[in-house]
Amino acid sequence: MILLRCYPKITDFIFRFFNQAPAADYRFLPVYSYGFFVACGFFAASLLIVWEMKRRESLGLLKGHESEIIVGEAPKLTELIFYFIFGFVVFFKLLGIVAYQPELSKGVLYLKDYFFSLWYGSWAGGIVGATALSYYYYYTKNKAKLPEPIKTKVTIYPSDGIGDLVVIAAVLGILGSVLFNFLETSDDFGKFWQDPVGFLTSGLSVYGGLICAGIGFAVYVWRKKHHFGHFFDSIAPGYMMANGVGRIGCQVSGDGDWGIINIHPKPDWFPQFLWADKYAHHIVGCDLEDNVDVIIPGCTEDTCCQLAQAVYPTPIYEFIMCTVLFLILWSISKKLTYKPGMVFTIFLMLIGIQRYTIEQWRDLGGRELHNYFGIQLRQSEEISIVLFTIGIVSTVYLWKKYKAI
Repeated sequence: MILLRCYPKITDFIFRFFNQAPAADYRFLPVYSYGFFVACGFFAASLLIVWEMKRRESLGLLKGHESEIIVGEAPKLTELIFYFIFGFVVFFKLLGIVAYQPELSKGVLYLKDYFFSLWYGSWAGGIVGATALSYYYYYTKNKAKLPEPIKTKVTIYPSDGIGDLVVIAAVLGILGSVLFNFLETSDDFGKFWQDPVGFLTSGLSVYGGLICAGIGFAVYVWRKKHHFGHFFDSIAPGYMMANGVGRIGCQVSGDGDWGIINIHPKPDWFPQFLWADKYAHHIVGCDLEDNVDVIIPGCTEDTCCQLAQAVYPTPIYEFIMCTVLFLILWSISKKLTYKPGMVFTIFLMLIGIQRYTIEQWRDLGGRELHNYFGIQLRQSEEISIVLFTIGIVSTVYLWKKYKAI
């Protein structure tokens, strides 16, 4: 079946979905499935965070600050020229991919040579796109033009800064994920420098991204003088959903974030995709020497390996778990609106429980172990325990505090 296999790139799925039609062969585009679903997770989280922030802003719990702007200015010639040039370059290259698809898909023309050339592209598409973009800018700017531009004050609310939050989460999240992955698996440091892009197309340390992005958010909140409790309560449900959506990318790409071998026979009533998977065509390199992988017979694709033994599809389990926990957090957000900080502390408890639980099913053979009084724990298990402890202590403290009010 089309869904019971991995697609390292979204373009692999498109090619397969259209029955391997030559006209649908865009596999030369590096649109990796893992990154695609992470981006979808960011988008979903952004919508949820803005929604919750606006609700708290309407109640006066999250305050805005005034900023002075100039309104009613006429469109400037330099801005029109910029939008025209920008639009031409973008549409020239993007629409040109369609025009040169046969050469690119057959390897007659390499993608790097295509993008760095001054000639390859769609001239008609570039001109039409540039004209449309610059006209749209002129139309909207001219429509708001006043006889005399004026200075006015506007209120900038926390929800208006969602773009800043996405940048902070993306940059610090990726850096934190890479850093914590190095701390847990020192051998990956060399692999990163050999192939940085390829390294970032697979699952990294989720906790590393959470912690570093959280520190970045805390600094942002402090500088903007937002309310810490209401701010972090607003982002907690969205992060949980983003984590779940990102795990779909792990499953689709087959990035090695799978479970231990499932040796148990499947019940007739249980779906195969939830029971065990060999992750055919996974993005991780083949390990034939240790008999971890086998070659898929008759395969002509770039990724032709599958696991020798079926494993638990833990990314699917994580998606289900995160979705359930998101619904819990979302449902209690209104009930705890006037108890700022409690949604976030409950989030810390839930994410700790979720992560520690799934770690018992995951294949983490290459991860370093640390010994605590005869108990061996991995980095992710250690952080899970710490987050759960912080979460439960903070929740009890806040509960007593608000109960006394």
